[in-house]
Amino acid sequence: MRSYPLDTTLVNRRGLLGAAGLGLLPAIAGMPPAPGFAAELEDSPELQDPWMREPRKAFHNFLRSQGDLSGRISPQWWRGAYLAIYEDRHPELLFRLEGCEMKRIVDIGRGEYQFQYRIFTLFRDPETNEALSGQPWRNPVTGEELTVEPNISGAQRIVLLDERGIVERDENSGFEAVIHLLWTAQGAYAMHNGYKDRPESRPVPMKEFATGFLDRAAAADFAAPRLELRFNSTFVAPFQRWMRMPAGAGIAVWHASGHKARDVESLPSEYLKQMFQHRPEMTDWIGEDGKA
Repeated sequence: MRSYPLDTTLVNRRGLLGAAGLGLLPAIAGMPPAPGFAAELEDSPELQDPWMREPRKAFHNFLRSQGDLSGRISPQWWRGAYLAIYEDRHPELLFRLEGCEMKRIVDIGRGEYQFQYRIFTLFRDPETNEALSGQPWRNPVTGEELTVEPNISGAQRIVLLDERGIVERDENSGFEAVIHLLWTAQGAYAMHNGYKDRPESRPVPMKEFATGFLDRAAAADFAAPRLELRFNSTFVAPFQRWMRMPAGAGIAVWHASGHKARDVESLPSEYLKQMFQHRPEMTDWIGEDGKA
């Protein structure tokens, strides 16, 4: 039921809020801090492999890094931290995170792919690492005692490549976002840094940034349906509804590191137990894809 302050001696609250509002947080996730820097890399042959200069091949590797073109589920599993960036006090570490975004990619033809997302995230005590689902928690701003709920979400969207870049859309809801990626290569690794431009109608600030690391040789061989991936990600958004934070209290920053697992069964047993408890429909959705 406690909340734990983060040591913010060197953190400027207004600077963090301004960075989030202006979309400057990609620097936290490893993204270039300015467009000029990205342009320099694009013109630097020693930092890019030939396929990175071909939009269709780069799109193909984006798909392979995010999922599996054979249609099998790819669990992207992570651990991280959930921070509150307040309007009138120091930032605060509220929870540890353990989560997974399970993704199935279906080729629907015409250069379009359906992304099926299923997300389940546990909030954990930042000191004991205890899973807090269903446990009491006291809101540090209002003092209200609440019950912790896991983060559950999902979507089904179409992803394609057009003149703007990689576009993700949901024709039913009107959602449309452009995914901006910068590919680079060095040593044994290929890397993509990116962010997602969300619709202006979405809550502000809401931004998503990520850096992915792949095997350079594997990325240059287009025979396999998937690429293994390690990643860091930062997501800036309003607080979870169950927290009942007052309007104007601040924003939440999710920061995590993880990897793309081979199959659902390889995820931690405690995590799977809680996921199936809170999302029993996942059993049917996963089907036989849960096994290697």
